[in-house]
Amino acid sequence: MTNAATFRKVAPYALVGAAAGYLYYLAANFQYHARAGTLGPDFWPKAILVLMIAVCAYEIAKIIFSGGAAQDAGGVLEDMVEKGAGKHGDAAAPAAPIASHPGLLLAGMGATLLYVAASQRLGFFLATIVYLVAFMWLGGYRRWRVIAAVSVVGTLVLLFIFMKLVYVSLPIGVAPFSEVTLLLMKLMGIR
Repeated sequence: MTNAATFRKVAPYALVGAAAGYLYYLAANFQYHARAGTLGPDFWPKAILVLMIAVCAYEIAKIIFSGGAAQDAGGVLEDMVEKGAGKHGDAAAPAAPIASHPGLLLAGMGATLLYVAASQRLGFFLATIVYLVAFMWLGGYRRWRVIAAVSVVGTLVLLFIFMKLVYVSLPIGVAPFSEVTLLLMKLMGIR
């Protein structure tokens, strides 16, 4: 691989890595009052940025030291799809036209906008349940027991992760909806 080709492949990773390094510097200088026994607001941004820098460094090293011999990940995936299609006899089948549903796209976008607006009033828990139900229904899934289970359990898991582990302040809603969120927070040990 020529130096120009190597540079073209390395440049995006170097730029993203440098930007992540600068953002890490900014995150390291957050001004806040530390509370004993809790993570500060700088922890998660710095952790993500360290991972981003590590991935960029790995990719740069892989490009430089492979000398162009390494196959791109996209090529590997394409080979796997082609081999799988060949085994199942789908390779000779004509491709079916892809259906377009702009109405469903607009409905999904509208549901997302409504979710953002409703979350302040209903609170994260109730608004997210309604949003997930609506989104799965718009997506064509009709098994209501599965929709209900995924919506409730998924929202509880997200509530726990965001509020208990990551310390993100989520909207609790206004009365009487806030009572549901406050009860769940109490049951999960979230303060």
